[in-house]
Amino acid sequence: MTRSLLPAHRLRWGAAAWILGVLQYFVCQVVVAAQWKTSYSWTRNFLSDLGNTSCGTFTPPHGQAAYVCSPAHTTMNVSFIACGLLAAAGMVLLRPLWAQQRTVTVAFWLWIVSAAGKVLVGLVPENTDVALHTLGALNMPLGGLAVLLLSRRAAGLVQPWRRVGLALGRIGLIGATLTITGQFTTHLPWGAGLSERLASYPANAWMLLIAALALSRAHAAGPDSASAQPTAHHSFH
Repeated sequence: MTRSLLPAHRLRWGAAAWILGVLQYFVCQVVVAAQWKTSYSWTRNFLSDLGNTSCGTFTPPHGQAAYVCSPAHTTMNVSFIACGLLAAAGMVLLRPLWAQQRTVTVAFWLWIVSAAGKVLVGLVPENTDVALHTLGALNMPLGGLAVLLLSRRAAGLVQPWRRVGLALGRIGLIGATLTITGQFTTHLPWGAGLSERLASYPANAWMLLIAALALSRAHAAGPDSASAQPTAHHSFH
């Protein structure tokens, strides 16, 4: 990939989208959880409980009934939507960081569909249409698979960063498996909320990693990279 094809402003905007998306997502979780009518559990309650629009007992599919009451649910649902939109926008802007390969194309669309799922989670809270909301929640395994594919074959990362990306992708997929398993059993030694966070948060960490590396490339390229003449071949590492 020649640096002339990676304008610094595009890298900066893509990195900014991912950093903003992740930061607002976590800030909103803390703020909304603090306004929970009872004690919100970060290990037992689902992320989606923060966006539940009613107060009362809620029973997820194949799960256990629990009391849910999130007064600031609108804030959380807007955050879900913003996170998905910014995740998609950032991937489109940062797409040239990866080579034109079939694996990358597959991973790119997995990520876009995952981002759309996050938007769906915010548009359709769990208590309004649980089936459609659950469909949106597939953003977690899809995102984890995209991270794994991009880190494994196509990211061009040097070995330490590649290992981090692969580890994050694997943790996300393990978390997704545990989340699904937790829907059918009560014998896991931890809460379903913790499993869901293991499925969701690694992709957020990977976004920050790639954003940091993109900003590093933008700084190295300089402000005039868009008009620079092609030079040596550089991989993303």
